[in-house]
Amino acid sequence: MNKVVNLPAVAAIDIGTTSAKGLLIRSNGNVLASEQKFYETSFPQPGYAEQDPDLILQSVFAILKSITPSQTISGVCFSAAMHSLMAVDKNGKPLTPLMIWSDTRSAEQSSRLIGNNLAQRLYEITGTQVHPMSPLCKLLWIKQNQLEIFISGFKFISIKEYILFHLTGDFIVDHSIASATGLFDLDRRQWSTLALELIGVTEEKFSRPVPVHTALKVNKKNFSGLGLDGVPLIVGASDGCLAQLGSHAMNKNDLSITIGTSGAVRTASHKRRVDPQGRIFNYILDNDNFVCGGATNNGTALLNWYTNNMDSSAGDNPIRFVDQVTEIPPGCDGLLMIPYLLGERAPIYNPNARGGFFGVSIDHTKKHFQRALIEGICFQIRWIMEGVEELFGEREKILISGGFTHSEKWIQILCDILGKPLTLQETQDASTMGAAMMGFKALAIKSEFVLQTSKLFYPDPELHKVYSKNYLTFRKLYSAIEKIY
Repeated sequence: MNKVVNLPAVAAIDIGTTSAKGLLIRSNGNVLASEQKFYETSFPQPGYAEQDPDLILQSVFAILKSITPSQTISGVCFSAAMHSLMAVDKNGKPLTPLMIWSDTRSAEQSSRLIGNNLAQRLYEITGTQVHPMSPLCKLLWIKQNQLEIFISGFKFISIKEYILFHLTGDFIVDHSIASATGLFDLDRRQWSTLALELIGVTEEKFSRPVPVHTALKVNKKNFSGLGLDGVPLIVGASDGCLAQLGSHAMNKNDLSITIGTSGAVRTASHKRRVDPQGRIFNYILDNDNFVCGGATNNGTALLNWYTNNMDSSAGDNPIRFVDQVTEIPPGCDGLLMIPYLLGERAPIYNPNARGGFFGVSIDHTKKHFQRALIEGICFQIRWIMEGVEELFGEREKILISGGFTHSEKWIQILCDILGKPLTLQETQDASTMGAAMMGFKALAIKSEFVLQTSKLFYPDPELHKVYSKNYLTFRKLYSAIEKIY
């Protein structure tokens, strides 16, 4: 018993889009403490999506105080959302709000790069598509719309860099977060010369890139109230990459699918692969692994939209939402939804894309529209998955995670649309667990996280045929209206 009690523990912090989460975890995977703090996103103008970096900083500090006990812990490791950007002065004081991944104000700058035929070359170097989500395009927007800040800003950083600065006094960025900026040369592991010349900045405007296992120290002058003096701070990686690790989806035949507020399809690879069509991102997990795939902007956020604007009785809880539409036959009697309410990333990377319903007849009810929304999200996941498998080969094991997994009926709909078995693992938050696993490795502490009981879902071949017919129409629809967008 004492042997278990004395196992080393790591605090894992995930700085997400809607909240920050923290777990205190033993090396055997047992969770000793957990905490979560939510914060809001403001939308002051169309296309803007901003957060208060100081509120997020306070949330992280509060979590650290809550989950770190009086006894010694071995270290702290960080996970964070990708694609955020803010300007700070030399003292780390914010000069702008935090622009998060869903901020699309730089659509014009993105379109200009695509029009100048620079997008594919930048993607080949950086692994990140030219899109308003990327800090590359956000920074071009700042240059063209806030020139004074562009000139006077000491550094342009992400939310993780902001928090690490306030803990250590240094501007540091891990290779994983840097690899999602559209500014980082994946092969050279340094800021891209082409991207910097394009923007008109030098590398001094950015944090110093370091490997994900790098250990930092708390700077007492900056913050000494956490009780972390002498405790190594492992810089960690991005949430998407760590979710792959935390989901135990690192084998060559594994594919992971996450549907939360947004969604993603990912696979791990020892080598990155350049997609001739620029559909698939390549992000660094660590020195030996990339996480490659595609993301969608439109996940469970659409349930909230439908409930608030179409039918208040629907509810934004996935279980309730899907339970209400089981009486509607698969395929929705011919009704289709293009789910691009927030523009779209993979595989089309079009911030101007918009949603729509197609094939509406007088026989369709509100519940038809509700089910079409769920099926539309799943069709988009299938489209992304096909692109990933086209580049990396078909994957045998598909692991699923995210808020949609609370509804087993939704899982079955996705399973029937994909036509492949799905594996649901009963785990804690994948990104946070991945951060803990990375932390133990960085500290050279042996860890063994045992997989929890899995549940398998199998597709219905006949329903797959029905869905496949609608899916082909779904693909044709976008091709037909792309020029209108």
